[in-house]
Amino acid sequence: MLEIGLLGTLQVVHDGVHVTPSAPKVRQVLALLALRANTTVPLHQLVEELWEERPPSSAATTLQTYIYQLRKLPGLCDAPPSGSAAGVGSLLTAPGGYRLSVPADCLDSRKFGQLAVRGRESMERGAVAEAADLLGRALAVWRGPALSDLTPGPLVGIDALRLQEQRYEVLEERINADLLLGRHHRLISELTALAADNPTREGLHAKLMLSLYRAGRRPEALEAFQRIRRVLTRELGLEPCSELQRLHQQVLAGDRGLDLPGGRTAVRSVPVGGPPVTMPVDVPLVGREAELRHAARMVAEQGEGDGPRCLAVSGPPGAGTTAFAVHLAHRLGDSFPDGRLYMSFGGPAAPQTVDEVLARLLEAVGHRRGDLPPHRADRARMFHTWTAGRRILLVIDDVAATDQIIDLLPADSGSAVVVAGYRRLYGSQFKARVDLPPLCPEQALELCTNAFGKDRVPGDVRGLGSMLDLCGDLPGPALEAVGLLALRPHWSIGQLVDWLRRDRPAVVADQRPHPFHHVVRRCSRLGPRLRDGLAKLAWETAGDLTVERAAAVLDRDVDDAEELLEELVEFFLLGVDRASDPSTDRFFQYRLAPLVRTALRATQPACV
Repeated sequence: MLEIGLLGTLQVVHDGVHVTPSAPKVRQVLALLALRANTTVPLHQLVEELWEERPPSSAATTLQTYIYQLRKLPGLCDAPPSGSAAGVGSLLTAPGGYRLSVPADCLDSRKFGQLAVRGRESMERGAVAEAADLLGRALAVWRGPALSDLTPGPLVGIDALRLQEQRYEVLEERINADLLLGRHHRLISELTALAADNPTREGLHAKLMLSLYRAGRRPEALEAFQRIRRVLTRELGLEPCSELQRLHQQVLAGDRGLDLPGGRTAVRSVPVGGPPVTMPVDVPLVGREAELRHAARMVAEQGEGDGPRCLAVSGPPGAGTTAFAVHLAHRLGDSFPDGRLYMSFGGPAAPQTVDEVLARLLEAVGHRRGDLPPHRADRARMFHTWTAGRRILLVIDDVAATDQIIDLLPADSGSAVVVAGYRRLYGSQFKARVDLPPLCPEQALELCTNAFGKDRVPGDVRGLGSMLDLCGDLPGPALEAVGLLALRPHWSIGQLVDWLRRDRPAVVADQRPHPFHHVVRRCSRLGPRLRDGLAKLAWETAGDLTVERAAAVLDRDVDDAEELLEELVEFFLLGVDRASDPSTDRFFQYRLAPLVRTALRATQPACV
């Protein structure tokens, strides 16, 4: 039986005997393969993990040596033996990389994940004691911080942080279950230690305050609030979040709304005593004042009984639609006294259904998930009923189509909805639309100056202008470029500009933010027809593009090619102008922004 441990020190155990490799690079390769078990890890990711941006000329040969050493471990081989028993693994060579093929129960990280899922399912059914037990068993799988004895590269490091965050999520869910079971006395010592180890984690401090309050130790609960407030203001310049401040006020007042009959206290999705607010942190915007004034006027304008006011916000990848919608919601807070809610349909890696978004909305306004009806229509009616007579502002992010929002709309005209889409949206629900353009050069320069800090602005003004041109004067890519310079302080602006101009397929790491991140994320939303067509255009065309030229590149009928181009315009991945090329008989010609072209060439193979 083979067992691979990632939740603590790296361990490999075969038939009860520890056979963990000792060579640091071999351990790194094993860790990355185990973290991505049963999927192919591309060669370039293994090389990046081992040597980051400076691989030796012998990288491929050296990597083969490490794989050979791993295959000599008991329980691993280069192919699954015929008739092999359960628990036997194999290290396979796959097209473009390697795959560690092992049963799920060989990995402690998979055991942890399975127990956590079972615990959450029990919680949703209302079986709180069973959920607390399963979540506790999931946490017991851990032996210490993930891969604590490894010096990780960029990929393993990020995956280890992801595992640590999952551990804390399950820990907080188990504590919630224990609080529901009235176990606040036994939680106090555990939460005190956790709060000391995580001095800025507000959720843990809130649970400590609640446990102390329930145990009749109200002065200590108030002191716990003062401790985290001092840490946040001194180290981060922040005040505690609104939920923690409301809990503080409730503890000060001895609010019986915290208590259930019999003196027990419930964990509520929304703190008692105030309207629900789930809005992300506000960030200052540069160069969007005109659009903000227009949007605020449309959203705050009182309706005539014809339903909530809906505003659609969209723009090119990295234009900042989410930041714009959230900033607008914060600016209009006083106009919507009954709540401001933020919901997202998720990124391309983990898209959310309308049913799930409805469930999270209902949880945000105070319903327990276990009490929710199973069917979408019933959940929509429940939310519609809650919004009746209230004035709320709802921000819905990552929207692909208008039909996603129909069941989420509030009941009355006093409410408003801001929809941030990653393509243009159409529907009679929308009273107004805002397309965010790129910033003007002066605004983009101001944004970067603020991000660098006035004392650290590079002196190469011309190079900075070239960098912003390559980023399309878009806030997201520009800030990611500044962030890349912070990660690589030995780089000059000139080197960054050179890096942005290169054509180099499949070398940009998905796990690390980079100036191409927003384009890659937008492209991952496309279906295969659009995605493959756009990649071909990026590799095989330059300058303005006529429909006839696109048809030739894509090997398609002219009408079909024109429809594809227009769909890409809807996603803000192509620009469009009136046709000026005498060789075309169509009305428009198209252009691929340098940022989109470079991003696609950096992440898509040339032979599509």
